[in-house]
Parts: sequence; C-alpha cells; structure tokens
Amino acid sequence: MTADSVPPPGATDSGNAADSGIGHRRNWASQKPGLWLAGGLVLLTFSWLPLSYYRMVGWAWILLWHGGGVALLVGLWRRLRFPEHRETDAERESGPEPGRAFYALGYGLDWVALGMGIVLALSALVSPFPRVALWNVSLVVTYIAVLYFYRNVVDAPGAGSGQRSWLSRLRLWWGLVVVAAGTAVVSLVLWRPDDAMWAADNFLTALRNHQPLGHHNFVGGYFVLMLPLAVAAAVATTGWLRGIWIAAAGLMLAALYVSGSRGAALGLVVWLLVTWLSRFRYLKPSQRWRWSLTGLGGFLALGLALASNPRIRAWFSAGGITDSPTLDRWFMLRLGGNILRDRPFFGVGPGVMSRVSNLYRPIETGAGLDHIQQLHNTPVQIAGELGLVGLGVFLAGIVLWIRLWIRLWRQPLEPIDRALLGGMGGSFLAYGVSSLTDYQLENIPLAGTLLGLVVLLVTLGDRYLPRATPLGQDARRRSRLAVALWLGLLLTLWLPFSLTVAYGALADRAFYNQQLNLADTRWYKAYRLSPWDPTAPAVATEALWNLDQMLEESEAQENVRSLLLDYAQQAQQAAPNDAWFNHNLAVLHQADPTTALPYAAQAVQLMPRHRHYGYWLLGDLLLTTGNQEGAIVAFTLEALVNPAALTYPQWKAAPYQTIYAPVVQTALAEYDALLASVTPDTPGFTTLYETRALIAWWTEKPLVEVDPNRLRPVVAGLLLAASDPDAAREAVARNLRLGQQSPELRLLAAWLDPDSYLATPAQPQDAPSDLDALLIEESLGTQPLRLWLTAIVTNPEEGYRGSLTFAYRNYQAQQITLMLTPPNLQRYTLVAKLNLFPAWPREFPALDHRLEALRTKTLGLPHPTHNHFRLTHPD
Repeated sequence: MTADSVPPPGATDSGNAADSGIGHRRNWASQKPGLWLAGGLVLLTFSWLPLSYYRMVGWAWILLWHGGGVALLVGLWRRLRFPEHRETDAERESGPEPGRAFYALGYGLDWVALGMGIVLALSALVSPFPRVALWNVSLVVTYIAVLYFYRNVVDAPGAGSGQRSWLSRLRLWWGLVVVAAGTAVVSLVLWRPDDAMWAADNFLTALRNHQPLGHHNFVGGYFVLMLPLAVAAAVATTGWLRGIWIAAAGLMLAALYVSGSRGAALGLVVWLLVTWLSRFRYLKPSQRWRWSLTGLGGFLALGLALASNPRIRAWFSAGGITDSPTLDRWFMLRLGGNILRDRPFFGVGPGVMSRVSNLYRPIETGAGLDHIQQLHNTPVQIAGELGLVGLGVFLAGIVLWIRLWIRLWRQPLEPIDRALLGGMGGSFLAYGVSSLTDYQLENIPLAGTLLGLVVLLVTLGDRYLPRATPLGQDARRRSRLAVALWLGLLLTLWLPFSLTVAYGALADRAFYNQQLNLADTRWYKAYRLSPWDPTAPAVATEALWNLDQMLEESEAQENVRSLLLDYAQQAQQAAPNDAWFNHNLAVLHQADPTTALPYAAQAVQLMPRHRHYGYWLLGDLLLTTGNQEGAIVAFTLEALVNPAALTYPQWKAAPYQTIYAPVVQTALAEYDALLASVTPDTPGFTTLYETRALIAWWTEKPLVEVDPNRLRPVVAGLLLAASDPDAAREAVARNLRLGQQSPELRLLAAWLDPDSYLATPAQPQDAPSDLDALLIEESLGTQPLRLWLTAIVTNPEEGYRGSLTFAYRNYQAQQITLMLTPPNLQRYTLVAKLNLFPAWPREFPALDHRLEALRTKTLGLPHPTHNHFRLTHPD
C-alpha cells in the first residue's frame, strides 16, 4: 500500500487483509508476541486488582508498572534501530526496510506531543514544588513514548518478508473489551450491597461501588469509556461471538450502574441520545415512527433505572447545585480560577494540586475541600496544573483527534472498521462528558485505555488515509539517543521513589515488631531518598507520638520526642501547605511559643474554620508570649468556630480567667452581628440562634428574648429546666411521646426524671462496660442543672483525617490520621453528650466572612485568597 493509494473496501490481497485486521491473516505469518505484552500485563493487572489506585503506589505493586514502563521504553528503543548494512543499491535507495520502518503519529498529533512536552517541562520548572512536578512529568512523558511504541506495533509490518505484528487493531480492540469485561466481573463480585445503599439522604452509604479501581467515579468512568467499544464489537460480529460481546456489554452496564457515578451516568445518557438521533437522521419517514417508539421505550426504561439510583434522586431533590458534591465542583471551578489568576500561563505544575489547593480554596468552602488532589473536571484540572498554555495544547489534541475521526468516517470503510470507528466515537463522547465531572488521567486502566483509543484511530488512519513517510536514519538515531537518555533519567526518578515506598513499608513492619531503631533507620532512608514526599516522616511522627504517650518520663522518652520533632518538621517541610502538619508541629513545639506560633498561624490561615482547636492553640501561644489582646481575639475566633470552647474548665484557672470576660463580651457581640446578617431561612440560622442563647445563659449574661419555637427540644428543655424543672420535665416527656427520641433529649429526660428514663439504651449483659455511661449514670442525682453539666470532665475527642493516599500518592499515606489536641485541654462531657453546640453547616458564608474580617483586622492573618495566595507570618 503506497502513501497516496487507498485500497477499495473489498480488497482481498494479503496486504489489505492484514491491514483490515479481519481476514483471519491466512496469507501471512504472525509474529510472536513481544515486549508490548508488558503493557498488556500492566493494564490487565491494575484493571482487575482490588483497590488498584491505592496499590499502584504501594510496595511491591509499584514495581510492576515501573518495570512495565521500562520494558516498553526498551521496546521503543529497539524499534528505532535501523539496519547498519545494506547489501544492494536498491535497498539503499528504498529507505528503511519495511520490517524496520518507524512512523511518527502523523495527522498533526506529533506537534501536540512536542508541545505538551515543552509545556510540561516549563510548568515543572516554575512550579512551587518542582520535584513533585518532575515526578509527574516522568509519568506523562513515558505515556507519550509508549504511545509511539504501540503506534509502531499495532498492524505494523514484521521484520521478515510477509510477516506482520501479532497485535492487530482487531486484537487490540477485542483485548480491551475482554479486559473491561473481566473488570466488570471483579467489580460485581466485590460489590457488597445492603439496605442502606438505597437511602438517598446519606452520601457515605448510598449506592456506590469503588471496586476494583479504588473510587466509584473511576469505576463509572472506566465502564462508560469501554461500553461503546463493547457494543461496537457486538455490532461487528455474528453468531456466538456476538453473544459474548453482548454479555460483556451487559456486565459493563451493570457495573456502571452500581458504581453510583453520576458523571458516568450523564455520559451514558448523552451517548445513547446522540446515537439514537444519528440513526434517526438517516431513516426513511416510514421507519421513523418505529425508531421513535423504540427510543421512547428505551429512554423510559433508562429513566426508571436512573431514578432507582439514590444518588441521582438526591441530585434532583437537592436542587442541582445545592447538592454537596455538585456544590463542591462549583467551588473547585472557582479554585481553578484562583490558580489561573495567580499562575495563568503554566499553572502550579503537574501533580502538584494537592500541595497547593489550600492556598486557592475559596473562603466560602467553609469546613470542606481540605487538601484536595483534583478539581473533578479534566479541562479545569489541566488548566490549573499546566496553565492556559497547557490547556490550549490539550484542546488542540482533542480537536485533531475529532478531525481525524471525521475524515475516517467519510471514507469507504470495511464494515468492521466502521463499527470500530463508531465505537471509538461513542467512547470519546461518553467519556468526554463524564470527564467534565472528574479527573482520572493518572489512573492506569483509564489512561491505558485512552492511549489504546489513540493507537486504534491512528492505525485506522494508516489503513484508509495517505500514510506518513517513515523516519529517516538520522531522525531515528536522534530519537534512539533521546529514548536512551530518557531511560537513564527515568531510573534516577523512579528507583529512589520505589525504594522510598519499600522502606516505608518495611519501617512500618519493623515498628510494629518493636524494632524501633530499625524502623527509624528505614523511615530516615525513605525520607532522604524522596524528601519531597511527606509520607514517611508523617507516618513516623504518628507512630512515635503513640509510643511517646505510653512511655514514662525517661531518657528513652526524650529520645523518642527528639525523633518525633525531627520527623514532624520534615513532614511540614515537604508539604508546607498541609494545615494539619503545621497544627501538629505547633502543638509539639508548644513549650517554645516563639517557634510554635508561625505554624499555628499558618494552620488557621489554611483551614480557617476547622473545629480542632486551632484558634485555641493560637490563643494559648499568644497569651504565653504576652500578647493578651491578640489572645482575646484568637479565643473569640475559637468561640465562633467551636462555641463549646466558652464552657471549658480552663476558664476557671489562670491565666485564662483574667481574659474570660472580654472574650465572652467580644464573642456575644460577634454572634449578634452574625444574627443580624442572616435571614431565618438561611441554613445554620437555627444553630446560630440557639448558640447565642446558650452562651448568654452559660456565662450568666442577660438573655435576650428567645422564641422557643426556634429551639430544638433539648435546648428549650434545658433553658426551661434552669428555672422550672417541673415544667421542663413535662415538656421533655411530651416531646418524647411525639417521637422525638434523640439521644440528647433522652439524656436530659433521665436527669429530670431518673426513675422513668434511662440515660443510655439498655446494653446486652455481655457487652463491655462504657466508662462514660457509668459516669453519666452516677451523675444523674447531681443538682442543680449547672452543677450536673460540669460534673464530668474529660479530654476532647481526637480528630481524624484520612484518604491521604489520594493526596500524596503513597500507599503508606493512608496511615496519616494524626490531629493533635493542645495539651491539658479538657471539656465537660455532658455538654458534648447533650449536643448543645452542634457543628455548623459545612458551607456558612456569613460565618466564614466574619471570621476572615476579625482575623485579618486584629491578627493580620488574612486568608491566602486575600493575600496574593500567600501565607502571612505573625509579627
């Protein structure tokens, strides 16, 4: 087949049969599978491996895809070899022999690859975390190199006469479908349905299946990408083979449904609608009514299926954007806009989003979007990490892909090739819509499948469009040298991180085998090999903290504390915008307020409304350094974020006692201003109203007129019990009879009438004793009310953070949960058990702006979005 000739659709010569991929390859001998199998092994393993997104950065699974990537690069290097000796003048004039010909992508895609490489390099150079960015650049560039390798393997001529690559486009297409069908089987086998998943009002328990790819959106995105290819395979075949592909498509559809991914469901609907309309367009008028009825019935069935999904029902019942995940995406869109305001051309660097997102998160996100890894929108993610230049190159690649697809669709294709082309178009459309709701390009099964689609389209172009001229000897020599250099550079990037992951896993094993010195050595090696990764020092910090709590004052404890501080410092240096690394380091340095103060200040700037005592810690440090005015403001901010702080026992002792009155006065004034700025129908107004009344009652300040109808039964009963216990007893009993059986209301009823009510539900006889329950039972006879509320003093509950494997891309990062509490902090158990001060709504803009104004004006600690996206250090 020459560069300017296109064989007719019915051609039957051996070359055309091989090109079409369907002639059973009778007239030529297939080559045996080669190094390209490494890519297939990696794709299959991480498609079927449970929780593969986590395990791909865990020991020793990381070696699989590292080894696969190196093998494919070696394969590319071998493909670029050219014959050093030509026997005849005819061979010398003919250019590279057919078996050794090497082709670029063609169709303008090579310029996109070059442009993306340049953008990646520049983005990494200007990134605030260049080593993190360089690690991610290595992944993207390797994917691009692998694309060139497979482009020259699939349907490529072999090295010998009459031979062709074993990997035809037909085998690649069907292989991808087989892998996807197997993934669907694994997904459905690992799915654990229960009754709670059909409840639409609980995001955590609603219908979702994260297996085997690690997240339900990954699962949904993968199957909506592969489903059109499976359907195309069924269309292109007949007999028993068609039955196999129909079954595969059915498995994928079922797995897509139980994934609970709404973005994938949207992509499915758009694909089906476009497919139906495209068919409708070419029907005769006499056939259109049948096709209309078929479409109506199909979409009715689809609508019923989608309506049975609780997460989709929740989207409509919540009114679209007010649904929490949808609202999060709006905030992420704004976050991406903030990045472009700060770094418009080259973004923050590839893979750096989790390191900087706290600097760009809008204030109105409140208590949400802590440390996010991605912006749940592929174009926005690329714009944030690679800037407008990177987004332009990405969009240019999409335009060229679509242009090539359209050119091919207009050609006289073989039926099976047209089915393949239609399947690829459907996959591109469905996944393109889904990708507007999530970012998934770092997931191996998804990225590998997308790469396969590009290869399939290019090979179809080679079959039906003029083929590009193969690379000459000089170009191949330079390309081969570039691949060799990249292989060397890749080993210097990948090997240290592989060892980091290995040492982290081995250190964990050594620590829990009570080999502390060995664990310390391995943690330190992990950190030294990859100082940009905070995982090893953060895990070490947490393990050593737990050990420190079990040790008595001794030289051993001093050594552990010294190690603990070193590792906490290393974690914060690797990820300085992690609010909790800063908070924990401030707590550990609290004995040295001057050292601790900057970390505490950074923590409250990064997460201005977290409830884990950040402002209390800041107030403690300011009070210790003699800044009483600043301490009053910090404790006021704590009272706004965590109103229960005004009830803590510490206020009865020095030095807190001297500033309690001004803190209460300032806090009440702030609450009055908040109440005046929100309307009664604002989410959070009831909590705000109750909080103002309870603080005034607790601090014995004059009560403003309170409307009992705006109060929860437990709050109304408590305020009434302070003045008229009998009336409170009747009111609480009436509410209980009406079915308001909340634990806090039952507890208040037990104190008002211990003979009639139990403070806690009856437990089985063999159930372990609960110390809190025993103490509460003993306290029920305490009178009066205020004395009872302060009868039990305990330490605050420990905070918890999780899912950091997503943020730091290290399997061991799932062990990072530590959120330290300021030492010696205590609270009244009954105040917490009665739930007098429930958490604010996650989004409460009025409160967020009030906090920002007070913190900026008096402490000089503005949110980064109000300070050129930078943190401020206190004076």
